[in-house]
Formats: sequence, C-alpha cells, structure tokens
Amino acid sequence: MGNKKQRRVPVAALPAEVLTRRVPRKLHGVVPGPDDPTVANRKPAWGLSLIDDDNSLPWGGWPEDRGGLIKIMAFLQEMEKLTWAEIWAQLTGGNSRRGPKHKSIPVEHLIKSAQDRLTTLDLDDHPELFRFRLGSLERLWGVFVGGHHIFYPLWWDAAHQICPSRER
Repeated sequence: MGNKKQRRVPVAALPAEVLTRRVPRKLHGVVPGPDDPTVANRKPAWGLSLIDDDNSLPWGGWPEDRGGLIKIMAFLQEMEKLTWAEIWAQLTGGNSRRGPKHKSIPVEHLIKSAQDRLTTLDLDDHPELFRFRLGSLERLWGVFVGGHHIFYPLWWDAAHQICPSRER
C-alpha cells in the first residue's frame, strides 16, 4: 500500500508559477544526516530557486567569471555521481584535525551578517546550513528542503568567511 511509486512530472509540463515559487516554510529546516536511511542511499539533486545573488554581501558573492562558475558546476557534477552516504563519509584534514569534508553547521556558528541575511531571505527557521568544502578556503553553503536529498545552494564563500575556523 505505501510502496506506490511516485510519478515524476517533466519540468516542461509544470506551470511557470510553480517553477518560480519560493519553497514553503513548512519544508524548511530539515537537515538530513548520515543516519537518515531515507536519504543516505540517494544521489543528490540541486534546486536553484534559493540562490542569493546579492554580490554586495560581506563575504562577496558568486563568481562573476566563467571559470569560477564552471568550477562550482564541475564540483556539483562530481557530487551527483555519489550517494549522500558517500558524500558524508568524505574526510579532510591531517591526523590531528581529521573531520567531515562536507557537513552541517549550526546557524549560530555563522557570522552575524550571514544570520541576518537568512532572516532577510525568510530562511531563518533553518537551525543548520549544509556546506560543501571545495578547497582549503572555498565553501558552497545551502539548505535542504522538500525531498531532503535536494540541496539548494544559497551562497558561494570563496574565502571561508561565513563560518571562519576557530583557533585551536
């Protein structure tokens, strides 16, 4: 009874107002993790309707050059080949600082201007944001909504400013 396969509707068949609509608040705030069996074995998907394109933010904004955007797209294409469990299992750092490469970060750990921006974007009901680490400094920040395996990028942080590392 509960095993009915959901039928997918082609994007071309969706009305324009559905494609441009913001995500309903009731779907905000869910951050899946490695222990979530409904998500772990699924491949990621991306939603682009929540991208914050304000490049005047304190941490900069999205790359304005083609090369920067291609780097982000290539990274996301590589992530699409993996399951969320494989993404969460990736580690970074040396022996003394080994930890998850891609992870959820509590909103209260973000700089104040990022927290304020979430309020402006009506996304302040997310207790955590998820961030992908692309390099030593570069981070792609976003949220999960809806099907929980769908990541919505919000910000590009080229200089690791949204959540700076704490001194150890």
